[in-house]
Amino acid sequence: FNPRTGGADFVEIYNNSNHEIDLKELQLANANVVGAPANIKNVSTARLMIKPGSYWVITTNQANVKLNYQAKFPNQFVQISSLPAFNNDKGSVILLSNNQILDRLDYNAKIHHPLIQDEDGISLERVSFSVASNEPGNFKSAAATAGFATPTYKNSQELSGDENYARLLSKTFSPDGDNFEDLMILEYQVAENASLATVNIYSDKGRLIKQLLKNQTIGTNGILTWDGLTDNGQKAAIGIYVVMFDVFDLKGNVKRIKNTCVLAGKLN
Repeated sequence: FNPRTGGADFVEIYNNSNHEIDLKELQLANANVVGAPANIKNVSTARLMIKPGSYWVITTNQANVKLNYQAKFPNQFVQISSLPAFNNDKGSVILLSNNQILDRLDYNAKIHHPLIQDEDGISLERVSFSVASNEPGNFKSAAATAGFATPTYKNSQELSGDENYARLLSKTFSPDGDNFEDLMILEYQVAENASLATVNIYSDKGRLIKQLLKNQTIGTNGILTWDGLTDNGQKAAIGIYVVMFDVFDLKGNVKRIKNTCVLAGKLN
């Protein structure tokens, strides 16, 4: 609801049913001064069936959205001539079918993560589809590690599980360009959404080699990679490295997960 300068608003619709839904039967609206649906816009002028579990983006400029964010499924866009106005400070997004309200989000800028200083271009994402949209805490700022929006695919702040972990897919990598284990790959999951993380890579002597993240908002799960370059852009030496994954949430909980990896290479 607050795009970057020159950006375009978009609304994402998720099919939470076990059957296909025709977007032609849906409308988007905002709310008038008494809270009733207003400025109603049809989502699609033609029959368009969307599969269960799929995410579709409604916007006036799909090229702009794709330019600013990664769209995993670029064909799951619907471009319409105009959207209802969604103000930057607060407003309502209402989804209807045949003038009957299916879902409604009453938003304001305070929903965003309290440590975010510039909210431009950061989407609000739904955490759970099993509780009401307006349930407190059910919308959070999209994670920085996900590019601040995830149009057409799973929301970065959706709940993933109760376990916290950060683990390497392989203990060894060799960034030599042979397309085999060229990257160190760290997959993670955190139980609390809206968490922040700092991820540093140290030599076996304790010297900071590379900072992957510094107090950035992260999704509830994801992947981080290291290409073997230092913060100065130099190739790191062959050897053992320590990967420190520090994550903290707004409740004050802090967790540190340590991994070690080997940067391998050919010896002359």
